[in-house]
Amino acid sequence: MTRYTQGLLVLAVAALSGCGGSDSDSSPSSSSSSSSSSSSSVSSSSSSVALNENWELIWSDEFDGDSIDSEKWSFEVNCTGGGNNELQCYTDREDNAYVADGRLHIVAREESFAGPNTWDDDPSYDPNDTSAQRDYTSARLRSKNKGDFTYGRMEMRAKLPQGQGIWPAFWMLPTESVYGGWPRSGEIDILEAVNNNAAGENQVHGTLHYGAEWPGNKFTGTSYTPTENVWETFHTYAVEWSEGAIHWFVDDVHYATQTSDGWYNYYDAGNGEGYKIGEGAAPFDRAFHLIMNLAVGGNWPGNPDTSTVFPQTLEVEYVRVYQCALDVEAGKGCSDNLSDDVEPLDGVPAPALQSDSLYSDGAASLTLQGPEGELQHTLTPAFYQATPGNLVADPAFMQDGNTLWHAQFFGVANIFLTTDSMAGVSGVDGGLNLSSMVNTGQLAFDIFVQSKAESAELLVKLDSGWPNVSYAEIDPPVGEWTRIAVPLRSLQPNNIEAGQVDFAKVTNAFVLEVSGGAADILLNNIALECAGDCGPQAILAGQSPVIEPPHTVFDDAIDVNWDFGLGIYETAAGQVTASIIDSDEAERGQVLDVQFGDTGGSGLAFIQATSTKDMSAFAGGTLNFDVKVLDYASASELIIKADCNNPCSSGNIPVGMVGVGEWESVSVPVNNLVAGGLDLSRVNTPFVILPPWESQANVHLQVDNVHYQGP
Repeated sequence: MTRYTQGLLVLAVAALSGCGGSDSDSSPSSSSSSSSSSSSSVSSSSSSVALNENWELIWSDEFDGDSIDSEKWSFEVNCTGGGNNELQCYTDREDNAYVADGRLHIVAREESFAGPNTWDDDPSYDPNDTSAQRDYTSARLRSKNKGDFTYGRMEMRAKLPQGQGIWPAFWMLPTESVYGGWPRSGEIDILEAVNNNAAGENQVHGTLHYGAEWPGNKFTGTSYTPTENVWETFHTYAVEWSEGAIHWFVDDVHYATQTSDGWYNYYDAGNGEGYKIGEGAAPFDRAFHLIMNLAVGGNWPGNPDTSTVFPQTLEVEYVRVYQCALDVEAGKGCSDNLSDDVEPLDGVPAPALQSDSLYSDGAASLTLQGPEGELQHTLTPAFYQATPGNLVADPAFMQDGNTLWHAQFFGVANIFLTTDSMAGVSGVDGGLNLSSMVNTGQLAFDIFVQSKAESAELLVKLDSGWPNVSYAEIDPPVGEWTRIAVPLRSLQPNNIEAGQVDFAKVTNAFVLEVSGGAADILLNNIALECAGDCGPQAILAGQSPVIEPPHTVFDDAIDVNWDFGLGIYETAAGQVTASIIDSDEAERGQVLDVQFGDTGGSGLAFIQATSTKDMSAFAGGTLNFDVKVLDYASASELIIKADCNNPCSSGNIPVGMVGVGEWESVSVPVNNLVAGGLDLSRVNTPFVILPPWESQANVHLQVDNVHYQGP
């Protein structure tokens, strides 16, 4: 059920994952369908499904008692918003979840409630925390560590709630995220439904989430429309999951299949192994647990409106899990009701891996795109020593017919590969742009430690000119060749002086530093590796001016970089007015005041420059602003975006109904903007704000303190 992942959209609280939990990161999307999705409309029966004798029931809850079985289910209790800007607090009260008449009832209510602003699995979780306030309550139950399964048939028989902004789900998350946080360890959405009997009509959705760390996450799925309304009739929702294949069912109708040909995961294996693409059926080859919840609002369904009636109830008749007795280990051979008409969804196959050599039996030559076509550039081996005599280095050391880089360290010193000579190439500045590699890239090399003092510390670094340096500590074994891979995202800011590498302008593409003791080291096969459309790029002379973190776009006045200033776009004259005015609150100084008319048109307000700016240094950072809405009128939320010479844009990023009558701080990860399509290397409009298109009449808002933070 997760739509977004770690640190996605934050409104006072840093969220982790969707109606699905995790330590999530989706690509920003408002639907669980994707380009490979399809929609079915096949008649179904609302009766229970008869299974063949090879399916063996191994776990179930028939909800026959008078209370929720604590040996099978745990409550999650928090008000984090689920990572999707959901509006509910999840509680363990009987008001929100109870058993009666042979059914589990999960009830969403409209009521003010306060609770923890962190996830239950977070080490800092405090059950007594009441710092997060929400306007709705509901419940989320999970079988984690009480019912964990690898392969089988998982089914729920239920009648769903209805209404705008209502989002029930039955889904699965990994019990131990062995491949890392969401979605690298996977997510299986057995059932989701949004806005039934409203904008969502009578559709249900089945989806998989997988891929790389957000924003490299992927998801694919499809929808199905039963002939009998899901809010009026009980239906049986199920998946049959075996090694390498997952099938979705409503009652006795098979409506979707996904196979391992269309999913993958890309994860950091740790311990210096770097990124790997999972083998076989990974990540869907580990134990998962069940989750049932009823969310209110969020980025996918949108918020409730005046047509939404509360309370709304998800009624569950039973939950059952079967294993395939024919092949318990792989779960294969028991699915006998598959439709020949259902083709596996295309999904998203694993991306291509690429490697750009920096040094292999000597300094390597990179092929880069210059101003007039391809150019070749060979990196230059160099060194630094704090005191003469600290280092003896030979980048052309011969051993057994191989050219190696040999370095003997006797004190603080480093060796590095520099791009300085690129400044002599016409139309090109010195350095490499590694911005496209930040999310999936790593620095990899072979190292042989011939000897090392116990006190010696080995650091690998990327350098944009001191103090803009980031590093990772490595600890290879002594006496054997070892392949080390350091993900770029794992590099830490400079620990000596404030600074960190600017991935858009890396001058030294590999640095090995030793301090604290002597070491004798051999190196070879140094490379930049990544997955997908990525790789080092030349920095063309005259490219966009570089803006460094932190950067204030507006605080009393618009920063000089954004010389076009405050502007508007409208489809009808008089729809938008925008100005800088004195705030009613003296301590705020001047603020942006934006008013939307009742012309029947739509529009937006923005801050813009006459030329593009390179904001690549903000990848992994946040866009922050304060907002106060004096009148929401008919609007149910606000939207922000950023542009890179439209139509190059982040696309719309909903931030919910924020700042109602008072100032509220909003923070949006820059990676959200990038995932929507923003090219950070050429931003001309760093801030756009609007209510939803065609729902803007008489909205009045104010904005202050617009600024970007680095990672």
